[in-house]
Amino acid sequence: MGRSVRRASVAVAATAPLAVLLTGCVSTQTVATRARLVDARIIASQRQTEVTRANPAVSVGAPVVIRDKTRAAIVLTLRNSTARTLTDLPISVGVRQRSGREQYLNNSDSLDYFESHVAVIGPRAVATWVYTNGGPLPRGRVFARVGFSQLHPTLDRPLPSVAVSLDTARTPGGGANVDITVSNDSVIPQYDLPVYAVALRDGRAVAAGRTAVAHLGTRGKTTSTLSLLGSSRYGALRLIASPTIFN
Repeated sequence: MGRSVRRASVAVAATAPLAVLLTGCVSTQTVATRARLVDARIIASQRQTEVTRANPAVSVGAPVVIRDKTRAAIVLTLRNSTARTLTDLPISVGVRQRSGREQYLNNSDSLDYFESHVAVIGPRAVATWVYTNGGPLPRGRVFARVGFSQLHPTLDRPLPSVAVSLDTARTPGGGANVDITVSNDSVIPQYDLPVYAVALRDGRAVAAGRTAVAHLGTRGKTTSTLSLLGSSRYGALRLIASPTIFN
């Protein structure tokens, strides 16, 4: 492992569900490549991830922290300064106390892989990433740090096109839960697809949430409900979905 990511807790890899990877008419080599990537992510999700050295190719905007009575959401804007696509980037979010001690929020080995990794950022592109904390944040200043990919999946074509759209809000003018449709407009099946939502009022983020789609087949669509943390009164809603299988 690279020195920029400190790992702990060795775990046994689970077997990837091959039915997810076999969608469409593809070569055996392609299926095997997808299976290896999914297996590698399963292994990584069963280990703690703590980014200790920042990747200079990715600039991280000031974290936007949204709180309610018992939980918190952190919205991050990430910019890829390079001319190449960056994938599977480890990311740490945490709280830096006055003493300088850093307390990580997303380093548990029970989290979903994309709660501690960024799926993809295109060349010279900007991406939004959302983390939701299960409890109130400790006291201190929130920080975020993006590291170096350990997987480097091969990209030999443009990124698959995935999209997410709003079906209905459960309450007029906003709501804590929104119904969404997630679409895979490519022939490449998607697995563990992260979907983020950021609710805006007067251009300021006042609520945010995340969910994940376990499997979205070739040219497939699915509906889901995404829960927002924060204010239920907002004027606009940004929805973001990032592909996770690239070839």
